[in-house]
Amino acid sequence: MPNCENCGRKWQWKTIVSKTLKLTNKVTCPYCGKPQYIVPKSRVLTGFFSFLPTFIIIMIGMVFDINVWQVLLSAAGLLLVFLAIYPFTMKLTSEDKSQTLL
Repeated sequence: MPNCENCGRKWQWKTIVSKTLKLTNKVTCPYCGKPQYIVPKSRVLTGFFSFLPTFIIIMIGMVFDINVWQVLLSAAGLLLVFLAIYPFTMKLTSEDKSQTLL
């Protein structure tokens, strides 16, 4: 779980998911109110993890003959797994490093 670089407090899972699943790079610390920025490497990793379930569902659909309901249940299960793992891949910094690549 990420910590705020300003106040050092660890963010809760719910806070991470609600604040960082937006299209912006800047998030505000819920404890000290200072801006925090998502590290570019974390954004790349998040992007990878967001497309991985889609790839897995497509591959399962190609290998096994499954119906629409099974695809939807698989997608919901993979979404829950993604949301459970997501906060542990997130890193925050007090500097905006969005202009630099990895």
